[in-house]
Amino acid sequence: MQTLELFMRWLHIFSVIAAVGSTVFMRFVLLPSLAVLRDDDKASVLKNVMGRARILIHTAIAGILLSGFYNLHKVWSKTLSPYGFIFMIKLVLAMLVFMVVILLTSSSPERASLQSHRKTLLAVNVGLAMMIVALSAFLRSLH
Repeated sequence: MQTLELFMRWLHIFSVIAAVGSTVFMRFVLLPSLAVLRDDDKASVLKNVMGRARILIHTAIAGILLSGFYNLHKVWSKTLSPYGFIFMIKLVLAMLVFMVVILLTSSSPERASLQSHRKTLLAVNVGLAMMIVALSAFLRSLH
């Protein structure tokens, strides 16, 4: 059982690193680098990158959810009082991050208007991710 717990902890941390890392990369490396390209080249690169990012991010979200609910199940009965409330805040923020990143990596033409605000939405997601990590560190101190 200890092996499963260790694996789930690793899966959670690795999935978060992949999801947050790809968001930080897109916002602070990819988008500024694309600014020097012509519009048709920019669209081609974005299409290619977003297709690959979609696979990575959807897999990371699945890993976060699977391991997160497993880890929650393991610690729920051993925690102090504010754990549930703070966990719900963290969960709502995570769902917002997931929703934005899924919309940004969508290949659906209906998402084009939203994707035109990619830079701002990625910056918001980086800020939300920082809050989630801070809440996670606090929650870890409660058990």
